[in-house]
Amino acid sequence: MAKQVRLTLAKAIALANLKRAERGQKAFTMNSLAAEIGVATTTITRLARTDAKAASSLPLDLAGKILTVLEVGIEDLLEVQERLTVRIQVEG
Repeated sequence: MAKQVRLTLAKAIALANLKRAERGQKAFTMNSLAAEIGVATTTITRLARTDAKAASSLPLDLAGKILTVLEVGIEDLLEVQERLTVRIQVEG
């Protein structure tokens, strides 16, 4: 089985917002996260897609900034999934 890394930014934002709510702080939006990190909102929106392409295009320095600002762990931002490959042979 092949393994695939998936970026779960929306999950990380939700987790961070739960922690912020407990502390009485305002929730992060994609706009506020982008402003805090210093990137365009479109960058955060693109990374929020849960596909392999988004995970593979995430620079490590940006990942570090996201983790620091959201105060979450790498396991909250990235998820490793098993990918089952099925091959079908058609006889004809």
